[in-house]
Amino acid sequence: MRIVHVVETWVGGIATYVGALAREQIALGNEVLLICDPDKMVGTAGMEGLTLIGYRSSRHPARIIRVAREIRALLQAAAPDVVHCHSTFPGLYVRLLRHRRAKILYTPHAWAFLKRDVGIATRFGYALTERVLARRCDRIVCMSLDELRAARKYRMPMSKVDLVYTGIAGDDARIAVDGSPRSATIRVGYFGRLDYQKGFDIVLDAVPTLKPGIEINVYGTAVRGGVETGRISDERIVYHGWVDAATTKAAMQAMDVVIVPSRWEGLALVPIEAMRAGKVVVVSGESSLPEQVIHGYNGIILTELTGQCLADNLNRLTDDTCRRMGDNARHVFDHTFRQEHFLKSLMRIYEQA
Repeated sequence: MRIVHVVETWVGGIATYVGALAREQIALGNEVLLICDPDKMVGTAGMEGLTLIGYRSSRHPARIIRVAREIRALLQAAAPDVVHCHSTFPGLYVRLLRHRRAKILYTPHAWAFLKRDVGIATRFGYALTERVLARRCDRIVCMSLDELRAARKYRMPMSKVDLVYTGIAGDDARIAVDGSPRSATIRVGYFGRLDYQKGFDIVLDAVPTLKPGIEINVYGTAVRGGVETGRISDERIVYHGWVDAATTKAAMQAMDVVIVPSRWEGLALVPIEAMRAGKVVVVSGESSLPEQVIHGYNGIILTELTGQCLADNLNRLTDDTCRRMGDNARHVFDHTFRQEHFLKSLMRIYEQA
């Protein structure tokens, strides 16, 4: 089977999701191509057997037709059996113009009409557009119950909609650090884009009221809708910038707590990665995040999306609490979010399409 993945950016959760899927597809003997804007690739796809094809993306209304035509020409040349488009604009580029042969799969990675930084009229426009474009694809893959409920609420064709929880590869990395001495400092990690959607402003608001002995480590960069980082100057918040997957995994192992105060998500990968590492997960109560955390068992669900609420919950954590909930987090990962089920379910959808 010849498979083409179409993405806008290669960074963060989408890169992790598509990367895991592409590796499995290559291992199964499929020919896999990735169409991506090279100017929006943070790091490299760096995968043996993966063919990279560049294009120039744009969100400007006057240029969308041009981009859609460019994508169509690339797909005609590639002659794939399946095209899998990831996130709103690749979904628009691919589905705007018809493709005669290929089967089209679409994963929204958080519906655009769930965005909290646009007005009601804009969200309605997004929903109407998604409903029309749904006619031009074969399957829509939702990543959470929250996304599935939203699809039903906004009258997507539910006969085309599948639910597949994301999973990631397991490892035994946590065993290597369990016996190491624990620091008196509670190390808190934030992994992701420094923007409004991800709630990075909530993190900055929390810093001034954190008790002594809590350190915030920030791994990531602003991609779109970035939050001004310079308004907080405090030695307890340390910026590490963007780091690759291997460094991210090692950094997460060094944390006690991982925070994900997002305003909306499809299904966030950071909590899953944190659970694999056996870390406490502190999440907002928004979108799909409560589907990943059992409050008080493997993490904490914030009752308010404010800096004060985040600070209060971090201030209450103790070494014993972190160890107990961290052990529980690994248990949840092993039973719910391992990669094998995710990949098997998605490949079944490919075959059905």
